[in-house]
Amino acid sequence: MKFKVILVFLFLGLFLIPSPALAKKKLARTGRTVSVPRPYGVWVKPKLRSDHNALILAFGGLNYASGLNYTLTYSGDNVAQGVQGSHQPETNNFQTELLFGTCSGTNCTYHQNITDMLLEVKVNLKTGKTLTQHYQVNL
Repeated sequence: MKFKVILVFLFLGLFLIPSPALAKKKLARTGRTVSVPRPYGVWVKPKLRSDHNALILAFGGLNYASGLNYTLTYSGDNVAQGVQGSHQPETNNFQTELLFGTCSGTNCTYHQNITDMLLEVKVNLKTGKTLTQHYQVNL
């Protein structure tokens, strides 16, 4: 009889008493996000203006750059056209607009039938390296 009582307690002890979980704990979220750094920290984002008469270049991470040069080439009515310029990071201006045409005062004449648009951006880094990025822009 004693043996049966001990056996019952062992059986209950093995199956009814909870054992500690061996799974990993979920990590608490801190609420802050960590972004993956871009190569060399500098980025350029070209986008067409809503009327499609200009290309807006947005810049970021310019604290890693000492200068930036850009060249935009395209064909308007089968005539080669282009825009060339530079941007200095210390101006704290983080975008520029490249018009597809010519302006005199407030009167602008825009090029028509634009094709083959290519943008080349060269970023001079403070480390001495130069990054070159090429973009094909579709209207």
